[in-house]
Amino acid sequence: MECPHVDDAVKLDVDKLKLASISQWTCEECRARKNPWICLTCGRIHCGRYINAHALSHFDKEPAHCVCLDQSTAVFCYRCDEFVINDTPLKHVERLRQEIADKQERNRRRRLAVKSDEEPSRKKSARLDGKPTDAVVKCHRVGLRNLGNTCFMNSVLQSLSNIKEFTLYFMRLPSFDSCREKSRGSHGYFTRQKGPDENMESSLVEEVRKCVCALCNEGAAPHSPDTLFAVVWQIVPRFRGYQQQDAHEFLRYLLDKLHSELLEYAKRNNSSRQTIVSGIFGGQLRSEVNCLTCESLSIKHDPILDLSLDIPQQFVNMRGKGRPQCRIQDCLASFVQKEELDETEFYQCTRCQSRQRSTKKLWMTSLPPVLCLHLKRFRFTNMFRTKIDIHVQFPIMGLDMLPFLYATEETQKAACQNYYDLAAVIVHHGSGVSSGHYTAYACSQIAGTWFHFNDSTVTEVSTEQVASCKAYILFYVRRTNSGNLSDTIDDFVDVET
Repeated sequence: MECPHVDDAVKLDVDKLKLASISQWTCEECRARKNPWICLTCGRIHCGRYINAHALSHFDKEPAHCVCLDQSTAVFCYRCDEFVINDTPLKHVERLRQEIADKQERNRRRRLAVKSDEEPSRKKSARLDGKPTDAVVKCHRVGLRNLGNTCFMNSVLQSLSNIKEFTLYFMRLPSFDSCREKSRGSHGYFTRQKGPDENMESSLVEEVRKCVCALCNEGAAPHSPDTLFAVVWQIVPRFRGYQQQDAHEFLRYLLDKLHSELLEYAKRNNSSRQTIVSGIFGGQLRSEVNCLTCESLSIKHDPILDLSLDIPQQFVNMRGKGRPQCRIQDCLASFVQKEELDETEFYQCTRCQSRQRSTKKLWMTSLPPVLCLHLKRFRFTNMFRTKIDIHVQFPIMGLDMLPFLYATEETQKAACQNYYDLAAVIVHHGSGVSSGHYTAYACSQIAGTWFHFNDSTVTEVSTEQVASCKAYILFYVRRTNSGNLSDTIDDFVDVET
């Protein structure tokens, strides 16, 4: 949202901002230390609208003092009654935000350096140079504020940030500004996109890095991903506005754009064509198309970042208590089973030199470290958009992918590497794709504790509650990979710095 009041309302200089005690900001009225807001006109601190709303009371008494900033550097305007997201940087707010971000970065690195000094006997993963270790990547309890129907984005970010290797990578990345200083003005480790104002630069990688670091800050107030959302608007215009969006569509765009930014730098430096995105989520699919006339076989291999699975119609059509329970294994079996193609999809046979009746079968030939499964719950016709709202059973531990893997000697020998454990689940609540609400369940890969992330609210839940939810997107982590992939995080960071 463009706010016309920021320039007039922001009178606070950086020197007067209470940065030294930013983590101890306390409401001057009720002494609450949860979610404090600082008035950017006079510098007084009050609790925000999510607590006792003393900041609102301050605005009622002083209508000119309408703009506040919270600990996550989100800016809220009481006159507009909305968080401020600007496509062009406002000099006062940007200076305050940058000062806070620099201080938080220095404090984070100082804490990690102290931790490394206290544990000199640890192996390579201890990272004595002060960078994050596996032990730092815990299941956080920090929520994400809803900026207006942005639950689809919040659920995806919470799920990704609870995948240990994904979080560890982004926490280990240096900030763009520190990387640019080291490289003396070059573009750093990723490409910055130009916004509507040519003087404004934005990077999805940098904003995701900031968001991941904020979510891993234990005890912090709910984080406002407004700057990340603003960058998403610039890079993917279809997400502009505050209408409800599809979480799976956002996930695909997010991963594709992250991969593209990181790959651009790798190309310029003649580095590997693999990024952390393809390294974690990348798998390979084998497609076999068989001509029913001449029996010729066409084989094609395609890279994938996830699997979109139909819910078998036999489970959708049945009603009543006697209906058999659909399992995620049934959806996977339906995905890889041989099918005869419709007339509109007839195969152009190279031997017959014409379109012929044919069958198609899919296999997984390479399993990714993190397996993302998307259930196609929404179906579209010319007249209706419907949702398949049945419960699909899924294992919390030990999903065996061997039955869906193309059989080779290597896959048989490495059968123990085909088991996956659940790391996160995204759930859609409601009846339609353009309505409803998204939440996420995620598990600490260290402590084994499950949490439910509902925008700003985070609550601990049992595995039974997770297993009973109607999953929309599932994230599974390969058992034998948790240690091996951590060893390769160094290589990805070294390439991109």
